[in-house]
Amino acid sequence: MSILQQWLFFIVITYINAELQSSHKLVTAEYGSDLSLLCTFQNRDSDGTIIQWLYQNVTDNIHRAHWRPLFLNAQSLTPKETRYSIQQKVQQINRTLVTYSTILTLAKVTDFDEGLYICKLLSNETMQMTYQVRVIQSLDITPKQLLIPANEIGKYLVRLNCILRDNHMNRRHHEIHWWHNNKRLGSQTSRYARIVKNVTQHSFISTLLYMGEPANVVGKYICESKPLRRYISVELNSNSSSG
Repeated sequence: MSILQQWLFFIVITYINAELQSSHKLVTAEYGSDLSLLCTFQNRDSDGTIIQWLYQNVTDNIHRAHWRPLFLNAQSLTPKETRYSIQQKVQQINRTLVTYSTILTLAKVTDFDEGLYICKLLSNETMQMTYQVRVIQSLDITPKQLLIPANEIGKYLVRLNCILRDNHMNRRHHEIHWWHNNKRLGSQTSRYARIVKNVTQHSFISTLLYMGEPANVVGKYICESKPLRRYISVELNSNSSSG
């Protein structure tokens, strides 16, 4: 690391320690998947604008934080770590303002990627965004397919399970939300929907019970633990024979 980079890194750490307690954006990633973190800043056009990405491991003591520099603009500061990549875009808005966009991508995340990620813009103003990344083992929806007999009479009960597996269930909280045809479901939004939650040592299971006429309960269902989503399509089985 050059003297200039060391100086910039010192400045960034000073600002981070002063501002860290404010706003983390919580992001959940699935083990083995790719994760992209986006930062967008609007600022005055300047040739001296610098954007830096830094990372702190989740197991580090926050009072003795060790921040690992990842990128200085498009330059990698960890050349041996090939799982990290960066994309940057600068868009001119008018004569004085530009939008700086930077995307940090982590390939095939593991438990060791959990922690805080900060992108910092250093220019005539200092701005930052902070992500708190946590890694779960998996998010699944069951059953994988659901067909309602076309000759079904009366109301039909749709029962779906969203299963989140996490090795650290004992020390953190998860939320799962359900959607049907782009409409949020829950006891407060629909009197025909009920959601039952069950927490075990390594899993969080959210069960959706949704009752209605077959024509009203078919469609696209989503279970969501932001930003992860799983989908299932409930359809009428046109091949069902009449009674």
